[in-house]
Amino acid sequence: MHSSSQFLNVYYNGMKLLGDKELVALQRRVAYYRDTTAYRRIFLYFYPKALHFCLNYLKNRQLAEEAVSDVMMNLWLLGKKLANVKNLNVYLFSALRNKALDYLERDKKYRFQSELTPDIVSDLKSPEEAMIATETVGAIVAAIDSLPPKCKAVFTLVRELRCSYREAGEILGISENTVNRHIQLAIGHLNKVLKV
Repeated sequence: MHSSSQFLNVYYNGMKLLGDKELVALQRRVAYYRDTTAYRRIFLYFYPKALHFCLNYLKNRQLAEEAVSDVMMNLWLLGKKLANVKNLNVYLFSALRNKALDYLERDKKYRFQSELTPDIVSDLKSPEEAMIATETVGAIVAAIDSLPPKCKAVFTLVRELRCSYREAGEILGISENTVNRHIQLAIGHLNKVLKV
């Protein structure tokens, strides 16, 4: 019997190869047949990216997990209407953005703190290497966090979540040219701050 973490790792690795046609097929199986296996595959496929996306807005893992769970539950609750969603990626990340902004609006008084857990640190052999890696990752995270909000959102979607410029534009309600400008500004800012 496989442990749940092994199951999820196998599933995540397998899910990275899902194409648009496969996602549409899964989407239709959920919409028309209420197929829980198809829903689970969609959930597992999007969850890591969705959580990362919400963490960039909320800076609090528990709130980000709640936001992702709410949006994914709403996906199931759409029922047959889910078949009318033309681009599931754009739909989900637009909903996630709106949910995260709702959470921020509702909890303005909170001071969120970033959670920094660099995976690379655990792979390093010496304490000095680990310290340098932690400082480097911290500098990169701080540089990204210092971007203006819209610029940061574009950067996160395009560079970290691998959305196309078109998808990022649809999610954020801006043109592809504006996405391109934000990416150029972000790269310039990061190069300047990190002195690359």
